[in-house]
Amino acid sequence: SSGLGGWIGQGLIVLENVPPIVLILAVATLIIFLTEITSNVATTSTFLPVVGAVAVALGIAPVALTIPVVLAASCAFMLPVATPPNAIVFGSGKLTIPDMIRAGFALNIIGMILVTIFAFYLAPMIF
Repeated sequence: SSGLGGWIGQGLIVLENVPPIVLILAVATLIIFLTEITSNVATTSTFLPVVGAVAVALGIAPVALTIPVVLAASCAFMLPVATPPNAIVFGSGKLTIPDMIRAGFALNIIGMILVTIFAFYLAPMIF
């Protein structure tokens, strides 16, 4: 209700010539890497109105950009602070942070690809 989403949406009108699949990939990538250092719920709550406004400003269905936000927020695999399960695994003492980053980065790349494919190809059939 602050109007920030609308303001940002209008400011990002320069994206009108970017193909939707590229926007979806960009949104998924941003959210996946943000949730490595921020709360999944806070990131989702912050970005849903913003990407919804961007979608409306670009004339595409808001669900095309909001689905990647919701799905990507669950793909935090690199750092112990990202999710409680990551912290538990790190707390075992059997993994170092560089070990987690290496494995988590690969999982994040896979997550970006899967979220993009789902949001672009499958979500329109469901929603």
